[in-house]
Amino acid sequence: MMAIDFVRAVLTPRGVGEEMAAALQIVIDMKIDTDTGISVGPFPAFGRVGDFRKPESLYPFTLMFDGRMDYGAHASDAQRTDMLEIRGAKLIAGEEVACRHGEAPRTYRIDTVTPLLA
Repeated sequence: MMAIDFVRAVLTPRGVGEEMAAALQIVIDMKIDTDTGISVGPFPAFGRVGDFRKPESLYPFTLMFDGRMDYGAHASDAQRTDMLEIRGAKLIAGEEVACRHGEAPRTYRIDTVTPLLA
């Protein structure tokens, strides 16, 4: 039987300056298989993009089963195609995942993965 845990993963974009990295940081709460560290399930996952020190800059989203980042009713047409390729990824610090904003993919490094339930 698969052991499941809820975790919070913090992702930082690679190849950008410190200020831009903070503005593009992704925090997401997901389920993982604790034996393999791989994210599991087609269930929606919830997160936010932005700098937590600047609440006005935060963009909450729901990660859909297909990896699409749904920012809700106020999203622009361009944002409706954002994809985070984290489904099925190994969620351990140091691993990398891609986030696609339209045509431009960006590589994110997983900084931390913290259990949400003790």
